[in-house]
Amino acid sequence: MRPFPWKNSKLRWIVAAGVVLLLSAGTFRHLVLSWPIQVIFRDTISIPEGASAYGVARLLKERGLIQNENIFVNAVRLKFGTRSIRAGDFLLLNVRHIGDLAGQILRPRLKEVYLTLPEGLTRHQVAKFIEVKYPIDVDRFIALTEDQELIQSLGLDVATLEGYLYPDSYRIHNGSTEADILRLMVAKIKLVLNDDIFRQGQAVGLSPNEILTMASIIEGEARHDSERVIISAVYHNRLERGMYLQADPTVQYALPGEARRLLYRDYEYPSEYNTYLHRGLPPGPVNNPGEASIQAAVAPADVDYLYFVADGRGGHIFTYTLDEHNQIVQELREKD
Repeated sequence: MRPFPWKNSKLRWIVAAGVVLLLSAGTFRHLVLSWPIQVIFRDTISIPEGASAYGVARLLKERGLIQNENIFVNAVRLKFGTRSIRAGDFLLLNVRHIGDLAGQILRPRLKEVYLTLPEGLTRHQVAKFIEVKYPIDVDRFIALTEDQELIQSLGLDVATLEGYLYPDSYRIHNGSTEADILRLMVAKIKLVLNDDIFRQGQAVGLSPNEILTMASIIEGEARHDSERVIISAVYHNRLERGMYLQADPTVQYALPGEARRLLYRDYEYPSEYNTYLHRGLPPGPVNNPGEASIQAAVAPADVDYLYFVADGRGGHIFTYTLDEHNQIVQELREKD
């Protein structure tokens, strides 16, 4: 009978050497990937097109985020092999070791940002709201909302994306660009602006863009959901009669700078958006309305109101005639 192979000393040495090599490789991998760095609680890094692992390592060292370039390059190779590095702006969150740093740059989807965009923000306010949660270039974001090449690629024929940045909850993948985020938002509102909404809009004399324009005015006025369809009715009634809409949100939108309380002189501000000076709807939306206001825009209440004024408690008082309206305004002023 032949001796069992394990009794062969040469074979034993080969197996032992293999085990040692495997253990050594595993230990080396663990040591490299767990190499501690100064904790990065929140920071951003911009990776240029065509950057190599060495290029990124140099960039990280220049930023003071790492001390040893070779450790980062080895971590990239050990964790991702020859995977190419994606260009873009990346959010770094709670990074404590070199392996996590490499992972957040090469596999950014592992770190996602969740945000819920409130109704009624303008595109400028949307940009600033996102910037707090995710690293975007605000100026670039706003410029892209006016970029006709991007707008047309989204299947739209509008001057800007005002009104089309749908207020909803979003999951933004790390490494997303400003254009990626805009595409995400426009895709959401296209689901809301369905054929049924378009048919209802057509029935009340509104084009697709006018639906959003009317909805944005309603969004700017309404504080209670129950009033949206009544506010919608007031503006539809005024449009039918050829009256000035006299909608404060349009004046607010026309004014430069941050939103503030309107003064008497503001109602004379020269702008095509000022519905105290120009009849009909303004050229486009004055904010980004939510679904409730969009629904109200195409389905106004069956009432004949022509006027309303804030009641000082978050709601409005609706009236049929100018005399009634003026009387209510006077009564409210006397209470103040």
